Amino acid sequence: MSSVLLVALYALVAALYLYALADCVRTPAPRVRVLPKAGWLVLMVLCPVLGAVAWRNLGKRPA
Repeated sequence: MSSVLLVALYALVAALYLYALADCVRTPAPRVRVLPKAGWLVLMVLCPVLGAVAWRNLGKRPA
């Protein structure tokens, strides 16, 4: 795999992780579903990619 492509992939994963982390912290508690906010944060710290994708798809109720 090209090194430029690899760097782009890492940047994309890092951006997804940072977005999910900031979104979780800023989301009001009543909009969080499946786990409490602390549970989502622990999941994102222990499994960054899986936790970020799970938060994106399952973590909060639509507005």
